[in-house]
Amino acid sequence: MDQFQDRADAQIWNAIEAKNLKQALKLVDKRLAKKHTPYHEALKIYIRALSPQATEKAAVLVHLEELAEKKTAPSELVVTELYDDALTEVLPDPQENWARIIGELRWQCVKASPKNEDTSLKCFQACLARNDLDHARQASQNTIHIYLALVLLLSQLKTFMSPKCPEMQKKIWGGLALGQIGKLATATKQAVDQKQLPVRSLQSPQELLLLHRITRSYGKTEASLEYLQDPLLGPESVVAKGEWELWRMKLDLLQKSQNWRVTFETTGSLLKRARTSDTAFQYAEARLSDWIVWDAYIRSAKELNTAELNSQVRAEIEAHLDPACKIDKGWKRNASLALVKFAFEGTNRPSMASGDNDVSYRVTTISKYLQDYGNASTAYNDLRPFVGQLSQHERKQLQSVLDSKSGSRDLSTIRHITESINTDKLKYLLRCCLPELERSQSPDNRSASDGFSCISCSEICSISCRNCLKFIAEESIKSYRIATSDDNLVADLPSTDRHPADDYSVLAAMSLIKLALAESVGSSASINSSKTSYLLQAAVLLEVASVPSQSNFQISLMLVRLYCYLGCGSLAMRAFERLSLKQVQLDTLSYVILDRISTFHPHPFAQLPDDTDKTRTPLEQLQKQRKLYNSAEEHAIKNVWLSFKHSSYNSVFEIKEVQDSLSRSLGRVMYVAESTKIARLLEPKKPLAEILQEYDVIAPNVELSGATLVDTNDYETFPNYESSAGPRFEELSRFVPCPTDSRYRQNLITQKLLLIIDPSTPMSGEGLFLQQWLKQYLDFKKKHQSTKVGSEDLTGPEALAKSTYDAMALIVYHACDPALWTEPDIKDKLDGYNKDLIESLEKHLAIIDKLEDLGPAFASTLHALYAAHEVGTAMVNFCCYMSRKGRDVYDKQAEANRTVLDLAHRLLQATIRKCAAVKKGLDEGGWIDKVLESLLPDGTGREQGVSSAIVEALREHLDESFMEQWAGEVAESWRDSVTGLSLLKAPAKA
Repeated sequence: MDQFQDRADAQIWNAIEAKNLKQALKLVDKRLAKKHTPYHEALKIYIRALSPQATEKAAVLVHLEELAEKKTAPSELVVTELYDDALTEVLPDPQENWARIIGELRWQCVKASPKNEDTSLKCFQACLARNDLDHARQASQNTIHIYLALVLLLSQLKTFMSPKCPEMQKKIWGGLALGQIGKLATATKQAVDQKQLPVRSLQSPQELLLLHRITRSYGKTEASLEYLQDPLLGPESVVAKGEWELWRMKLDLLQKSQNWRVTFETTGSLLKRARTSDTAFQYAEARLSDWIVWDAYIRSAKELNTAELNSQVRAEIEAHLDPACKIDKGWKRNASLALVKFAFEGTNRPSMASGDNDVSYRVTTISKYLQDYGNASTAYNDLRPFVGQLSQHERKQLQSVLDSKSGSRDLSTIRHITESINTDKLKYLLRCCLPELERSQSPDNRSASDGFSCISCSEICSISCRNCLKFIAEESIKSYRIATSDDNLVADLPSTDRHPADDYSVLAAMSLIKLALAESVGSSASINSSKTSYLLQAAVLLEVASVPSQSNFQISLMLVRLYCYLGCGSLAMRAFERLSLKQVQLDTLSYVILDRISTFHPHPFAQLPDDTDKTRTPLEQLQKQRKLYNSAEEHAIKNVWLSFKHSSYNSVFEIKEVQDSLSRSLGRVMYVAESTKIARLLEPKKPLAEILQEYDVIAPNVELSGATLVDTNDYETFPNYESSAGPRFEELSRFVPCPTDSRYRQNLITQKLLLIIDPSTPMSGEGLFLQQWLKQYLDFKKKHQSTKVGSEDLTGPEALAKSTYDAMALIVYHACDPALWTEPDIKDKLDGYNKDLIESLEKHLAIIDKLEDLGPAFASTLHALYAAHEVGTAMVNFCCYMSRKGRDVYDKQAEANRTVLDLAHRLLQATIRKCAAVKKGLDEGGWIDKVLESLLPDGTGREQGVSSAIVEALREHLDESFMEQWAGEVAESWRDSVTGLSLLKAPAKA
């Protein structure tokens, strides 16, 4: 507190600032002796709160609680603020105590000055900042009209901001909000002059949006639609002021209610207004021809299905496309796309072509759109869903049209480059994506190998046609080389922009990755395999493209995935750093490198020659996430207040929804699991208390709660040229299972199981709490058998580790609880659990023994070695734990422990031997040459030949010095990745 009411108080504050608390108390007592004031009484409490003595702080807390219980407070806000500061000094993180004490005092302060707007707003802001919604709601009732809606808003916020809020209370709050805002809506409708609305009415677009949000949540859909159709409350009302979101909501509800006649009439009217100019020949309402209007217009005509309506749709499209209509080209493009949609969904269209040489109307419409708008970067995404609906015959027709365009290709301008890219993306869709989707969905041939005939090239193929993928890759590489040969084309391109030909490199890389994935599952992952060649080719292409387009998000994301698979940790981090993630992106995109980082690259990254970033360890990157989570609530509160201040009510909900998702995100759990695993590797003797501190960013025992973890990960940012009806490229290109709720819960469970048996965990205190948690976990597991982690969520080593830990948990629980030893089947149970444990260890040992082609170590090899070391170390710790328990362990368990310990040491020794072999292989010379040979192979000594045409196209495109430098970086990154294997050491035998 740095303000004082009287100049005579200056001496008191000077003493406080000098930390001379005795002098400050002496001075304030003198003032109180002369005249007792609430301000000086509060100042005395504040000074006592500054004392370091615990007894003084406890006395202050008691005094503040007594004040709150009296439910009386002085009318001066400065006095209440002194008490607020005093509580913060006593309890640095007061949380619920704040609402009970200071929240109540602030509300009493507002009640004491009911006409003081400034006091109400300041108290409202303070209560909001502490998430004290009850007192914030009460404080808001004393504000002028602009804050009347806050009462309603806070009522609804209460329902989802508090997970502990009972269902009945939620219904009460929801009903209250619905009733109050309904009264304001009625007052708005009954107002005589819509330009001079009464104080208690809806007066802004944000308040209308609030009306519909509350009505949708607690009322009926019919009521919301009735409001939207009302001329005084709908999108055309004076209050709406043209708010576009209201139109969007109205059209959405009309379609959901299947009121097709009204939908058709409404959208037809909007489209007519959009193409009508005013007296100044301006199209002021052009936005009414937004795509959602066209979409609803055509859909309603299709549902009504009459020739008259279809004729009206065609006439409206033609009116928009008429040269006499001077509406902006962007809106006119929507009409062209509507023509395409109508060609596929309308019933009154020209007949389909019947002759072999006659091009169908649907293909002609697509070709016309491509001709008119092919220079737009969104043209491919516009046409993709419609191309997927073409028949096989029509696809051949369209492919012929596209092939004829390719014959006269011009890549001399940005416009021509964009047109060419859109054409080639459609060829990729027709030749590769659509056939792949149909083959994979074929029930008769789903498991067939090389059992399909490609409709494009007539070659025999499997799910993916290698011949077509090679063709697309080769053509894209050549086109990229030509398009980027003219430096003058992008001489003025800002550093934050993408090169116009970037999508060619992405398309080529996609094709190469698919070629790699098309290799048989059991094929070798060695440096000499075709799979590795294709992946290296994709990586170097993207690296070349990243030079002029470092800000291209899609290129960096693909590089991270490729380098992670190839085992190049430092290169993966370099590509990841290029993303320059900010704020919530740290939660949504960190998974691309940090998911499973503990079994890939837990140690610091090597410094690469051109690195400028300072993030050199995985833990530093994980700490960025922690910082985000710790500050998320503070930022949300600040932004919520700003939204309230500017009457932007809708954004309040959006902010709180994001905050709610962020509080339960998979990224939070990933942070805890990965940072804990890395800490166990880097600092094996780290105290348990420090390890448990990492758990403070997630809810207690979240792994056993019924609350769903929210998958906030961003999969949409990855490039995707696949069919609209099939999986995205991000999903197709996964080399390991993606993050899931069940796997992350299992990760948390595993970490707590490992803490139980950790040598640093005491048998009492935290250890006792972990024992109690074990019983809760096993009870939870028994009740939720259906929520088991699926094999599709885990890698092979992870599935084996889970089996090991499941058996271990059951053994620890049954063998260490004397109360269970009296059960008649205790021996049989433990025999079964021990058998499962031993079998899983033997399988894990077999996996390690079978590891081949260890140089270089790709991600799959590193993952298997780290996972095996964790399991082996855990089993040694498990046996030591049982030994420390002494006679508190079931007497028949000792023999099984000896077998487990022997297997654990054998697993660790085998892992360490493989680690040594990996490091020895990479210590040898010649790795740059091996990378270059794999990148541009001569076709000898390979499982399947890599396309010579692709190799030749790459030779023409790539600069030799660049290739050599890049190959050196790859080799160095491999060496850096395996340095972490030195962390895998065998503990001393028990």
